[in-house]
Formats: sequence, C-alpha cells, structure tokens
Amino acid sequence: MSRDAGPRGNGAVERTVHSVPPVGGLSVAQTCGRACVWCAVVLTTENAVELGTRSERRFDTDFIWFPRGCRFCAEPRAYRALLDHIQSCEQCADETGRCTEGHALRQRLKEVRR
Repeated sequence: MSRDAGPRGNGAVERTVHSVPPVGGLSVAQTCGRACVWCAVVLTTENAVELGTRSERRFDTDFIWFPRGCRFCAEPRAYRALLDHIQSCEQCADETGRCTEGHALRQRLKEVRR
C-alpha cells in the first residue's frame, strides 16, 4: 500500500491508499490521468478513479503527478488493501470505528464501487 503524500488545494496532505506502478514505466497519458495506470484503458468521467496526488524527485526537481485508474482495476486493489489492513490492525479487530486508516480504506472502497 502506498504512503505517498502530496499537496491538496486546501493545503492539507492527502494520503493515498493505492500502490501504483513506478512513474518511469508509464506513458504520458497514464501520468496525466487520461489512461489507467494499470491497464492503460482510456478514462472517462464514468470509469475514472482518482488515486491521489503523487510526488517524486527527478533531476533536482519535484515531479508531481495525478494518477487515475479504471474502476475495474482499482476495486480489487482497494478491497485487498482493506483486507490487508484489517488483518493486522488491533484497533480494527476491537472496534472498526476507532481506526482512522481503516475508515479511510473503507471509504475508498465505497468510492471505487460507485
């Protein structure tokens, strides 16, 4: 699961829950969010899932990119991330509402399934 963080419009830090392929192996369309980072299908407003702002250091400068995925690829990854988390989180085992990371993962899965 990725722990990349990047700036958001309101100055807060956004945590991402999806691992994405390394930016070096992606096409321009994939790094710009016009194609799925996993399967390269062309994205539309109906099938696109925002994967969070990413930042990478390249050639002494910060490269900020905005990956997106299709729902078909993002849904099983979101589900797997949630399962991986709840199997190792004591807070989720005791009371699911108390774990902020578990809550974020459940919300992400709901968003992907819309």
